[in-house]
Amino acid sequence: MEDPPADFGGGGDGAAAEGPMVQVADICWPAGALPVRLIEWKVKAGSLVNVDSVLALCAPIPQEKGTDGARLPEKKVKSDRAGIVKELCSQLGEVISPGGTIARIEECSHPIVMKGLCAECGQDLTQLQSTNGNQQTPISTATVSMVHSVPELMVSSEQAEQLGREDQQRLHRNKKLVLMVDLDQTLIHTTEQHCQRMSNKGIFHFQLGRGEPMLHTRLRPHCKEFLEKIAKLYELHVFTFGSRLYAHTIAGHGRHQCSSGITGSSDGQERYGSPTHL
Repeated sequence: MEDPPADFGGGGDGAAAEGPMVQVADICWPAGALPVRLIEWKVKAGSLVNVDSVLALCAPIPQEKGTDGARLPEKKVKSDRAGIVKELCSQLGEVISPGGTIARIEECSHPIVMKGLCAECGQDLTQLQSTNGNQQTPISTATVSMVHSVPELMVSSEQAEQLGREDQQRLHRNKKLVLMVDLDQTLIHTTEQHCQRMSNKGIFHFQLGRGEPMLHTRLRPHCKEFLEKIAKLYELHVFTFGSRLYAHTIAGHGRHQCSSGITGSSDGQERYGSPTHL
């Protein structure tokens, strides 16, 4: 026989902010169930729980006189949501009446999401979205893309700010500033035109896709020496109005040409946080 699901009611600690509202839900024993005695906690305050995590074990209290309560199977109190246990509202041995509050859970705000999965609680947010339909409140606070090569990885603005502070502290420790350098016509030259009489030395020939024109790229004079010297003083970032694929292709080739660590952005808008070596 399946245990009756616990009743959940929104608590009053939820705070409206950007993104989804963080709510604290009361976990209550179902109103139509028998009273139970709390015999064991499976979690503690601060524990991370997922959907169907067992929170506690309870023993039903028989209502008829002469009934042996020990023969009644134990009941499991499960969570129907992911989050953090905020408070344990009952003591071991305490009798919990129907509708009584057992614990409180602060729902997960899903601050880090990778391909639709929350990295904190493991919840499949795509499944949650399809269940909730066109809801007004966003499911996750993760709205910022941090890694250019993994656009599916999203973090909350708070996480992004924390990572930004850590980057700033790292730069202070290394006693460096950040220098932004344009890629095209500054570090390299790229053209579709290629003169057969021109020497191929130092020229990188590539296509961005089948049927695309052949591109020819060459480092500008003394580019390697410039990057190696300036990298001792700055953390170098490059940007380009070319496509992301173009930037990555140049970076992949440049990785074998220069030793300076450079991070870049493409399309004139996106800012990338992971190193690309040129």
